[in-house]
Amino acid sequence: MEMRVGIEDANGDILQMDSSGRITANSVAQIATTMFTEATTARLTTNNTTTQTWLANASTCWVSVNLTALSGGTAPTVVVSLQQQDGNANWQTLASTSALSAVGLTQFSVGAGMTNGAMLLAGGNYRFSWVITGTPAACSFQIAMSGR
Repeated sequence: MEMRVGIEDANGDILQMDSSGRITANSVAQIATTMFTEATTARLTTNNTTTQTWLANASTCWVSVNLTALSGGTAPTVVVSLQQQDGNANWQTLASTSALSAVGLTQFSVGAGMTNGAMLLAGGNYRFSWVITGTPAACSFQIAMSGR
């Protein structure tokens, strides 16, 4: 029986070495698909998006949060989370941004082989939630997610 050792990158490309030391490269990645995107939206309270449905074949995702305004209040911050509904209809947080306190772009990934290896339920429900602290006078951001 031949044993193979493989390394998979974030794109799904695999580099394998067999027991004889031969190295092969395989590209098995499917093309990433936009799963969620929105325009920049003003938000001043903690809330969440409407429920969305995972792509049936998506097992990894990349989330991007573009914080375009955050000011006023006392030390305002915002944390954006990706949540998935479990089999009991409870929302579970898969991953979150750090507490954002300045405009800019931040990203995180979820799924097998990603920074956060949480299991994604393909075809299941998901949403984004956010917690805003410090009662800001202005808080605007947009969320985008791609998956494969």
